[in-house]
Amino acid sequence: MKLVVRALVTGAIEVGALLVMAAVLPGVSLTRWDTAILVIVAIAALNALVRPLIVLLAVNLPLLLFGALTLSLNVIIVVLASALVPGFELHTPWAGLLVALGLSLANTVFTSLLSIDDEDSFYRYVIQHIARRRLPQGDLARTGTVIVQIDGLAEAVLRHALARGLMPTLARWLASGSHRLVGWECDVPSMTSSGQAGILHGNNANIPAFRWYEKESRRLFVSNHPADARLLDERQSIGQGLLRHDGSSLGNIFRGGAEHSVLTMSALTDHGGGPSLRPRDFYSYLANPYNLYRALTGMLVEIVVEYWEAWQQRRRHVEPRMDRGGAYPFLRAVTNVFMRDATVWLAVDDMYAGRLVSYSDLLGYDEVAHHAGPESEDALRVLRGLDRQLAALERAARTAPRRYELVVLSDHGQSQGATFRQRYGLTLGELIHRILRGEESVHLASGHGEGWAHLNAVLSEIVQREGAAADGIRRLLGERQADSYVDLGPDRAHRAAGGSTDVVVCASGNLALVYFTNYPGRVSLERIVAAYPGLVESLVRHPGIGFVLVRSEARGPLVLGPGGARYLDGDAIEGEDPLALYDPHTARFLRRLSTYPNVGDLVVNSAYDPATGEVAAFEELIGCHGGAGGLQTRPFLLFPSRWTATDPAIVGAEAVHAFLSQYVAADLASGEPLARSAEHPGHVS
Repeated sequence: MKLVVRALVTGAIEVGALLVMAAVLPGVSLTRWDTAILVIVAIAALNALVRPLIVLLAVNLPLLLFGALTLSLNVIIVVLASALVPGFELHTPWAGLLVALGLSLANTVFTSLLSIDDEDSFYRYVIQHIARRRLPQGDLARTGTVIVQIDGLAEAVLRHALARGLMPTLARWLASGSHRLVGWECDVPSMTSSGQAGILHGNNANIPAFRWYEKESRRLFVSNHPADARLLDERQSIGQGLLRHDGSSLGNIFRGGAEHSVLTMSALTDHGGGPSLRPRDFYSYLANPYNLYRALTGMLVEIVVEYWEAWQQRRRHVEPRMDRGGAYPFLRAVTNVFMRDATVWLAVDDMYAGRLVSYSDLLGYDEVAHHAGPESEDALRVLRGLDRQLAALERAARTAPRRYELVVLSDHGQSQGATFRQRYGLTLGELIHRILRGEESVHLASGHGEGWAHLNAVLSEIVQREGAAADGIRRLLGERQADSYVDLGPDRAHRAAGGSTDVVVCASGNLALVYFTNYPGRVSLERIVAAYPGLVESLVRHPGIGFVLVRSEARGPLVLGPGGARYLDGDAIEGEDPLALYDPHTARFLRRLSTYPNVGDLVVNSAYDPATGEVAAFEELIGCHGGAGGLQTRPFLLFPSRWTATDPAIVGAEAVHAFLSQYVAADLASGEPLARSAEHPGHVS
């Protein structure tokens, strides 16, 4: 019945839109008003009968041609309708395109205003029918799990959004008692690659930051670069992947053992370096004639919204703030519209196909929070859209072939503050260069958020293909390609510079790893003092630096602060404790970090003000994560209440894996206990 009602309402919307276009567009004419009804019926029939078949037959085309075909199909179907319905005529070559755009825009705007859900659409029904052909045999009685990661959302910010009514779906779950919300303390480094490796693999050892320097190969390692992510995924796997039993990974860095993955960085390239993104992965999303038009329209609106919000910040003299121009508005549109909608649509497809466990990462909040601040109105508005997507997953679960439980979590939070450069007039790299009196070359490798990676992946798939379009893009990109991978964004320049620099500083939020590239292995405190007199002392005394982690030949790993030191072996304190202001398990995480063979010779954490919760990022980001201090180490976990009668106390991403593995379908399927070793310190109590 809902399908019929939705069809009637959307049909009426499109009939009205067509009548308006016939009245205002010179290239479109209708002989009678009721002819518009026949036209919309014909378009609907062609979309229902012809479009899914054509899209299915075209899934082996190059991605660029596949996308162009799905866009042009709307125009072709309008032209076919004009040939089939007497009294509907298109007089110019562009009239079909304008009608297709107009119908898509009307469908998008009015279904949104009337809160008409895609889950009730005919096209979702078609996808549900096709997906059920892939249903596993004999195990549909087992409960599946859908896990959604809201990247970068701290527990405190989520509770604030719930109190303001910004996330009614999650609020309803909590009020009904179906779910419980707890916070947990994440590792240092507090960022996605470490958090997601711990959650998905149960092992986040030897990931010292989002980007780091490999001395042996003299190159920069970036967590979400597809080749690096694939290597990391293989390194971190200990055979306990959360998704190893009929799992699906959507939009993540790691596969986590999943046999199926889409837009997952570690699976975007094969071992030969060639992109593995396939058009057929997007079949369910593109079978709906309006999705791609909605995405393009939504992205344009998002870009306008970004410029408006940035102007509002400047007009109100909001501090701290940063420049929000350049490529960022476009990257925001990609992550907060296309990536969000496509990922959720694919998660619904997973449910209709009966997969046991699905894990997806929604990046939009994290991207906006980096540039506007994690508690800004701009970032909080993103949560409204994410809540609607969670409601869509909830509705899809009602018609899925197996029962599903929904879990929502974050991998880390974000802390806010003016950047180190804004406060002190120079970057950390420039400060170190000044302390060294210009005698050593210093390069700072930093980023501007994580939005470049997915754009690079899609462009890489396009340039791998043959044809005039791919040739044109290859010529346009020029040297911004390496081994068939398109490498836009700041990390490309950092990779090129890192191999010929004396000192490399890798920034991840308010955490920085400092490498002295002319010395093999990890350089001890004693050797640094001898080679670079005054460097460590000057860093420790700088007002923008909270502490420095270094390894002493005599005392082992120690944390130095302006008023004292903490010796991590034995946990002795000399003078003032440099970690007194930070979370209780920070010393434990730093002790572990110090054992990583790829950690920096120096690990520098910015100053932290507990009164305001602010830190000073070494990157040009207002909201940041990566180090210690503030909400960046305080993510959340929202899970079904029936799982446990008491709230778990979770410390470390590996402990999240241990908790989830007790209940999600993967480990329930095997009945195997989770193997853990003493070197993985995450724990649940």
